[in-house]
Amino acid sequence: MRNLTAATAAAVLLTAGLASPAWAEVPPRPTQVRVSWVGDQIRVTWQDQGEANILRVYGGGKAVVLGRPAITDPNEILVSPGIFPEDESTQVSVTSTDADGFEGPRGGSTSFDTRRPYRPEIRQPSMRPDLSVALVWSQEPIVDANPGDPLDRDDATWVKATVTGPGAEQPQHYPMPLDDDLPFDVPAPPQLSTITLSAGNEWGTSPGAGPVRVGITRMDSKILPQQAYNTDFVGDVTLHRYLCACPEDLTPDQDAVEAEVQARPNSAAPWKTIYRNARTPGTPIPMSALSKGSQQYRIFVPAYTTRSWINRPLVVMRPVSSSVKTSLTLALFGKTGFFPASAPVSATTKLIVQLSPQVDMKAALQRWDGKQWRYAREVALAKGHADIAIRAAGRGTTTKYRILTPRVMVKGLPVEASTSSPFTLTVR
Repeated sequence: MRNLTAATAAAVLLTAGLASPAWAEVPPRPTQVRVSWVGDQIRVTWQDQGEANILRVYGGGKAVVLGRPAITDPNEILVSPGIFPEDESTQVSVTSTDADGFEGPRGGSTSFDTRRPYRPEIRQPSMRPDLSVALVWSQEPIVDANPGDPLDRDDATWVKATVTGPGAEQPQHYPMPLDDDLPFDVPAPPQLSTITLSAGNEWGTSPGAGPVRVGITRMDSKILPQQAYNTDFVGDVTLHRYLCACPEDLTPDQDAVEAEVQARPNSAAPWKTIYRNARTPGTPIPMSALSKGSQQYRIFVPAYTTRSWINRPLVVMRPVSSSVKTSLTLALFGKTGFFPASAPVSATTKLIVQLSPQVDMKAALQRWDGKQWRYAREVALAKGHADIAIRAAGRGTTTKYRILTPRVMVKGLPVEASTSSPFTLTVR
């Protein structure tokens, strides 16, 4: 405590009411001004001759008053570092004041810096296969103008990623290594959440970087359960993208979004892309995938990342897939029937069959007896074609026929047993 001595008190009594002479001395300069950390606060101590004091810190082109201890206060104050202006080199000054409020010369502490870390910059986010988001980032290093000053705390600098938003139940914080040479993976942030980076040290926090929005893709698609060989079996695909559950939710940009048709022969086989196309979000994407054999199919949209981080929102999207559908491939019949379809008894007509796939097979000609289809004869096709002479029999009859093809393998994929549309032969 700052206690007055008896001699000093007597001097005060004897001079009470007397005007100070013009030559009266100003209060002496405080000495031994020291700064140190006490927990998360800064302790300032000094020595003087029992006066009241004013403590200031100079930095950033301004002076901030840290405290005005009275005569009866101790020569020590605790100050929050957050009120210190940012500067590469500053010091705490202490002045003493007399009863009339006149200040003496300043006593200063050792110089120290109060620099906050530079704002971290996110250069390119990307979605990992495990749905984590990789952040490629950079941060300009601070050049310490006063290395080894008493307030340096090397262990106090930090960088962290924070996930917030409707998709996250509560903010999630992920401490990051200070080395920005490698990407940092934010573990599988929820869709419709945002990721920000922030940095700080013993002096405070820098402005945050980001946000990176973790959007969501929704899909309208249709895969036909069966289709003829070498014809389209996938309808148009329309993709919708959302960035957040907020009024300003917009498509992230007008980049074309790519969708893929993927196929596999069975659930144990890997997916293979057989067709891809792209359109802007909300625009139907034509998917001209051709049926080449019965397989499992899905529509797959790869993970998305904004292509440039300059003047555009930073957006990542998870990959999205339709449900897996099995689409059967049937034979595609072309010209099929009797030519001519009406002939006199005992005349010759031709049975012509043309179909795809154009492979060799043994099909059957079937006849309708009024109740069911019955086998009539074999039809051997060479490269999907048959041309067979038939003698017309059964005067005055009109009979309905069709072609039944067997299940065949084409390049390792099955084309299912198929029937043609019925056709007739009239015998006059």
